[in-house]
Amino acid sequence: MLGKGTLCFSGLFLTISCLFVYRLILHPLSRFPGPKLAAATKWYEFYYDIVKSPGGQFAKEIERMHDQYGPIVRINPDEIHIRDPLWFDTLYAPNPTQRDKYPPAARMAGLPLGSHGTVEHGIHRKRRVANAPLFSKRAIISDGQNLIQQHVKELIGIFEEHFTEGKPIQLDTVLLAFTTDTLYHYAFDRESGLMSDPKAARSWRNAMVSVAAATPFIKQFPWILRIVRAFPHAVLSYLLPDVSRLLGVHMTMMSLVSEYIATRDDRPRPTEKELQGDSNTKIGLERPPTLFHSIERSALPPHEKSAVRLQQEGTTMLFAGSETTARLLAHTIFHLLDNPDVVQKIKDELLEVMGDDKQIPDLKILEKLPWLTASVRESLRLRAATTSRLPLVSKTTLAYKGWVIPANTPVSMSHPDVLHNPTIYPEPLKFDPERWFNPSEQANRSFVAFGKGTRMCQGMDFAYAEMYITLATLFLRFDLELFETYRGRDIDYVRDCFLAEASPSSQGIRVKVVSNSGKYIN
Repeated sequence: MLGKGTLCFSGLFLTISCLFVYRLILHPLSRFPGPKLAAATKWYEFYYDIVKSPGGQFAKEIERMHDQYGPIVRINPDEIHIRDPLWFDTLYAPNPTQRDKYPPAARMAGLPLGSHGTVEHGIHRKRRVANAPLFSKRAIISDGQNLIQQHVKELIGIFEEHFTEGKPIQLDTVLLAFTTDTLYHYAFDRESGLMSDPKAARSWRNAMVSVAAATPFIKQFPWILRIVRAFPHAVLSYLLPDVSRLLGVHMTMMSLVSEYIATRDDRPRPTEKELQGDSNTKIGLERPPTLFHSIERSALPPHEKSAVRLQQEGTTMLFAGSETTARLLAHTIFHLLDNPDVVQKIKDELLEVMGDDKQIPDLKILEKLPWLTASVRESLRLRAATTSRLPLVSKTTLAYKGWVIPANTPVSMSHPDVLHNPTIYPEPLKFDPERWFNPSEQANRSFVAFGKGTRMCQGMDFAYAEMYITLATLFLRFDLELFETYRGRDIDYVRDCFLAEASPSSQGIRVKVVSNSGKYIN
């Protein structure tokens, strides 16, 4: 007679065998090309993201799959990945096409009530509309650029201090402090004070690095976040100080929300016209003081304006708008310093448009400068805002080159597959701003650094403004040089941790100030 252990093992073996048979033979995706092991189990993805050194390697394994199997591949039991720049507009189509976000991808950050973590297309669209007044081009031109310039002055002070002391500047840390301070001020009307506190800035940067390294693991086991959050904050601070630092942001954001709600009854209620966002009303023209005001003034129902919803949207906004822009700025500075002839051309064109008062020109003028614009665009092409695949779910079937993808199947594409396509962008890994002086129609259409369609980055214009103003000011005021920073170790994409990560041995992007003109501060 068989023992209980043998029966349990036999039952488990039979269950797993039946699951594998279903996935390989009977599953709706069984006829799609790809490795059989990847189709049978998600442990295949686990191996490449967690086990294979240096981690975060599944994105590169997907590239290998495409090289072997073609432009459409089944990368795990449930998901199809496509590598074809011409099909990007089909998957990430604008309204009225409806695509829900794949729930595991949406909830990876543990902020399901934030716009980034929203699964349903319709709800996501309404939440974006509520946030839109804060990040409109009008708001950035009228208010945003002045606020950015204020924080650039603080940034200049940090550069001057390092110049006086003869110390290299760790751009990753300093620029993250800058973008966090700037966004915190703009979106929440509060000072985070990271630029004035180097120790806090380093702690914030270390926390971001730690979470990035853990992202592949969290992607495989998203439930781990619930366990971590269950720990008392004091215990978590001792066991996982970097994680505790990030979770502290959630607590700080809830304090801001509580403060906002406490004064809600003292503010005049928006009229029905204002709730509908009528552009002829004063409230429709002015930038809302904070993200919370923007949401409150929107036509969202009351439950979408709850404290938890505001807290998660605010946390989402802070995380999404600080680290990405800081990285883009740091990488742009690297590529420019690695191409000093381009730096000189940018300086020359800036000096041509400077007024007699030698002030940094208005954002509208900066955006028209060919070398500055081309350099920003080229850096964004080389280093997209995200490297992870972005799976969406269509409620109807999708067609790709004779393949019919069943409805409700998660389908993904990856930004680097488009931005680094050698047919569209010859020598795709070369920093070549001149490619944007007379780009092809396809090159412009395939510029998806901030995504496309209804899920594209909402803070794109704010990020552009930060980049234009910061780069113009720094390169006019200072002569910089790279300090022990190398592209292969410190720049190139080695690991996919949602954002592109360099080698674990990287020391970060570091520069030294060679000279300081003492000019050009607004």
